[in-house]
Amino acid sequence: MQRLTGLDEMYLALDTPKTTGHVAGIAVFEASPPPPGGRLAWLRTRVAERLPMLPLLRWSLHSVPLGLDARHWVEVEDLNLEEHIVATSLPTPGSRQQLLDFVDGIMAEHLPRDRPMWRIHLIEGLENGGFALLVKITHGLTDGSALWAIYDALSDEPSDAPRTESAPLSPLRRRVALARRALTQTIARPLEVAKLQADLAAWASGQVAKEGMAALPHTLMRVLPGELSRPFGGLLAKVGEEHQRDIEPLMPTMRPPASPFNGTVTTNLGVALTDFAVADLRAVGKKVGGTVNDAVLAITAGALRAYMADHGGVSDQPLIGSAPISWRTGQETERWANHVWMLFLPIPTHLTDPTARVRFAHEAATRAKTTWDNIPSHLVRRAAALIPSAIMAPGARIMTALPAGVVPRLYNVAISNVRGPQQSPVYAGAPIAEYFIYGFLSPGCGLLVAGQSLGDRMILSATACKDIVPDYATFPSYMEASMKEHLAAPAEEPKTTKAS
Repeated sequence: MQRLTGLDEMYLALDTPKTTGHVAGIAVFEASPPPPGGRLAWLRTRVAERLPMLPLLRWSLHSVPLGLDARHWVEVEDLNLEEHIVATSLPTPGSRQQLLDFVDGIMAEHLPRDRPMWRIHLIEGLENGGFALLVKITHGLTDGSALWAIYDALSDEPSDAPRTESAPLSPLRRRVALARRALTQTIARPLEVAKLQADLAAWASGQVAKEGMAALPHTLMRVLPGELSRPFGGLLAKVGEEHQRDIEPLMPTMRPPASPFNGTVTTNLGVALTDFAVADLRAVGKKVGGTVNDAVLAITAGALRAYMADHGGVSDQPLIGSAPISWRTGQETERWANHVWMLFLPIPTHLTDPTARVRFAHEAATRAKTTWDNIPSHLVRRAAALIPSAIMAPGARIMTALPAGVVPRLYNVAISNVRGPQQSPVYAGAPIAEYFIYGFLSPGCGLLVAGQSLGDRMILSATACKDIVPDYATFPSYMEASMKEHLAAPAEEPKTTKAS
């Protein structure tokens, strides 16, 4: 049993008849002999065996009696694996595009709320005899990092040890337990708020020790959007504050430039894939002493720039991107809740030179992380957990219902990449050959570029709302051209210092 946090409620509220609120990870396998009894029977047996490691697969959404403001994920008594794990076979020839079209259809379907909100699809009939697995789960239950944890737990040799599974409660005991827990948490909330205030004061004291009397204006410059933070920078400059130029706001601007990637998000989604060698991404990042993440930002910026040039023109201002950042420390008791927030940073769509793009991306990402490290993000997470669903959910639903011209444009595109394992998990003797993500689109943002490496490859998937980005299927060609441009570009000249 686990209470929904404020972030869980927000993501669950974004799952409406007009939008979807789930994510998926898709694993593709090459041809291999099926296990005795067939793959579907084997998969259902494997999931049943590993449920102690995956309690979230037993959780169903329950409201608390007596009108108390709290909802919980609670273990169900009977989990129907025949309903949650299903199989289909693609028609001949089972091409990659047929697979993606089928996945698009699956991702447009809502997950019922009266049972555990997940489903696994076994997809057979791929060309060359291969097959795929699609693990789909509501974002209201957990963030996307849980997808790979599920794949790992279901593999032949999971990295985690099995856990003791909590026994499901009878309906009567469940109602009593929910009411008791909600009442306890309601009574304890003032104490939690008081402790949060004390911890915030302790954090502020630490900032003062580190930054002196400039700690308050520096913090305001970080937490206020770009336009609102500038007066504090100007004030500090007048009094001779040397470091004010290094302070970046968490939100670079209140009004990102117009782009063909913003609008009203619907359930009409599509995904397109670009497969890169991790070594090539690393080589691009190293041109400025940067990382794979810097390369992904720069290459995506190059692709977005070329796409915009062919679809109405390029803005002379950098687009604003969002990138997830994890709050996880490994010490969380609520392992499967949402522990992720967003970094907002300018991305170099306004630059023509590819090496300059990588430098810009590297510096923007560095500044964004520095800002994150200098705000009390751990306290923001705790504060979010205290926000009642009656406040969080309606605002999220309103965002999904606004018409295109009214939807707030908080950022233009979402970009994410995660370092995955070097060794592929094995299923009944068959290793995963490819892995890609089908992302979640926030209100107003019609494009997410996301990837997780597997071995020496990374597939970057472009999840798009077709009603906003109708030509999304051409995006891989822009990504591939951008990669070639960045690989061919010269490395940045090393900086030299003059001898004294």
